[in-house]
Amino acid sequence: MKVVQPAYGSDNQIMESAAEWDRCLGWTFELISEDPVRREQARGRLRVTQDRRSEALYAFNEVWRDEGLSAADQAGARYIAERRRTLPDALWEFIPAESYADWAGLKYVLLYLEWEARYPDEWMASAKGWGTKHDKLDDLARAVPHLATAVIDQLVDLISLAVRREHRCEDVGYAVLARAVGGSRLRRLLLEIADDPDEGFRLRARYLLWLLDHPEASKPKASQWKAWLRSQENESAFERAEPVP
Repeated sequence: MKVVQPAYGSDNQIMESAAEWDRCLGWTFELISEDPVRREQARGRLRVTQDRRSEALYAFNEVWRDEGLSAADQAGARYIAERRRTLPDALWEFIPAESYADWAGLKYVLLYLEWEARYPDEWMASAKGWGTKHDKLDDLARAVPHLATAVIDQLVDLISLAVRREHRCEDVGYAVLARAVGGSRLRRLLLEIADDPDEGFRLRARYLLWLLDHPEASKPKASQWKAWLRSQENESAFERAEPVP
C-alpha cells in the first residue's frame, strides 16, 4: 500500500522561532557529547521520537484511507508535530539560501553533520540520511555569502573533521562547501593536514587545496576526485576512494 505523507511546508507547519526549535530538539546536542553514556541516552530518546513519528504517519494513513482528507487534518497535524521532534526529519524544511543566516534550524543542520563526522557508526545506526546530508551540504555551500563569520568558522571545522576521517557517501559535498568557503583559515588547516602521517587524510587535504588553487576547475564530483587521485599515481589510495556506505 502506498504511504501518503501530509504536505510539509505551509506557514503553520514550519518552525520559525529558535525557542520552538530548542524545545523540540535542544536535547539532540547530547548526540555529540564526549560522554558515551550521554550519547547512548540521547540515541535512546531519538529512537522514541522516531517511533512516535512512524506511529503518527501510520495513523494518518489509516484515517486518510478510511475517512477521507478532511478527517485526516488532525492526524496530519500530529504527524508534522512528531517530525519536528526527531532527526533527520526536522531538517526537511525548504529554506532559501539567502535566508539560512536567520534560520533557527541552522545550528541543528550543523549538529547533524558534526554527529556524522565525529561518531559515524552511531549516526548510521540512528539517523542515517544520505539525501539529507547531500541537500544540506549543497544548501550550505549556496548560503555561504549570507552567513556570519562565526558560522563560517563552524563550516571550516566541519570540513576539517570530514578530511580527518574515512571517506563516506556524499562527502563530495564537503569539497563543494570547501570551495565556497575558501579563506585563509581553511587553507591553513588543510596545509597542516596535507602533511599528516595518514595517507588518506593527506590526499583529501591536498585535493581540496588543489580545488582552491584551481577555481576554473569544474564543480567537484566523485569522478573528478578519482581522476585527481589517478593523477597522483597512487592506486592504493584510489581503491580507498570508494565511499563507505
